[in-house]
Amino acid sequence: MDGDEKILLRALGAKLIGFRRRPDGEMDGTGLLNPLLRTLEIVPIMALQSQFYYRYRNLARWRGKAVSNTFAPPNMSGPQWRTFRNMIWSWLSGIYRPVAVNFAVTYRCQGACPHCSAAFFRHQDRPELSTSEAKRVIDEVIDLGGSIIGFTGGEPLCRKDIYDLIAHVDRRKAVAFLFSNGQLLDDTAIQKLADAGLYCAYLSVDSPDPDEHDRGRGIPGLFAQNAAAIAKLRDQGILAAASSFATRTATARGDYRKIHSVARALGFLNLVLLDYIPTGRALKNTDEMLTPAQRDEIAAFAVSVYNKREVPPLSAQAWQNSIEGYLGGIGCFAGCREIYVTASGDVTPCDFMPLSFGNVREEPLARIWQRIRAHPSFQRRTQACKMQNPLFRKIFIDAIPEGAPLPYPIARLPRIDYKAAAGTI
Repeated sequence: MDGDEKILLRALGAKLIGFRRRPDGEMDGTGLLNPLLRTLEIVPIMALQSQFYYRYRNLARWRGKAVSNTFAPPNMSGPQWRTFRNMIWSWLSGIYRPVAVNFAVTYRCQGACPHCSAAFFRHQDRPELSTSEAKRVIDEVIDLGGSIIGFTGGEPLCRKDIYDLIAHVDRRKAVAFLFSNGQLLDDTAIQKLADAGLYCAYLSVDSPDPDEHDRGRGIPGLFAQNAAAIAKLRDQGILAAASSFATRTATARGDYRKIHSVARALGFLNLVLLDYIPTGRALKNTDEMLTPAQRDEIAAFAVSVYNKREVPPLSAQAWQNSIEGYLGGIGCFAGCREIYVTASGDVTPCDFMPLSFGNVREEPLARIWQRIRAHPSFQRRTQACKMQNPLFRKIFIDAIPEGAPLPYPIARLPRIDYKAAAGTI
């Protein structure tokens, strides 16, 4: 990195591939060959992902197939081939299909987390999707090309038909995740999840201090319950991974390193570390967003974990939103490779973006997906998280009326490309 510029390829004194970071976190191409990257993006994507899959080829096994990444289908499985075909089709045709869909099947929850991203999505006059409606959503997701379905909430285990919904996922085409606070993961629930065909359970680890984790969740003894559930999940053939987040204050204390050490000691197979994103209860509070230096720090740590082949690998948003992460096919997936369906059927670009493009009760998911893809601000994959972009927030988040029900209809907001005002990658 030369100042705010990173040179990835140089020859005969000429910059061939380079990037300069803008104040909003995005990167502008500065090399002579940068314009070719969009045309040939599949080449670095396949090269970098193949390298990762090879390095973690012995991470785990699920139903007889090797697993390299708990956030992706097993190697050589039907869902993995669908994912690859999806990526290649998008590259050849320019037509994107969703790979991953997070489905909030309920907003009921035993906790009251101050960082809850879905805190304002629950409305008494908008009931949860019924079992038949939820199954139709799952079918439509798979018909669109989705190969990864994450069941979230709220606490998805508060929904009695969760096992039936997981079992409805066609294992030949997609894998099912569960994001849980862990309190309801007793022996009976774990057995039912295994019988339903659950691929991976993501358990929250908010702090390296068990007492602090429990206080934040409002559930005494929760950390210990999660720790005890890991072996039980493994015994039933379910992968166990940890999910956490990094705030500015916690990162200054080095908590991300401590959380990784805890996840390693507990035997998790992956640690997903999201940036603090101003959303949910903290929608208008940007004080705890990471600084650019902190993102670089976490990304460098994730690379060191990868280079040493440590388990769990660290799936850090800070690295995924770096230029290397973007070149590896990640970046910001919102509305490009990923969508989110709320418990009452609204469809948003991702879990953290309170902007509705339509409701599956009123029209097919495919039509809503086309509407997302047609919006100027969602027509291509971007490097940095949109919800952390100051200009995106000014246009689409700050403009949401105070007290308005969420998610807010994007049709009521300006139909413009936020990137056009500040350049593109």
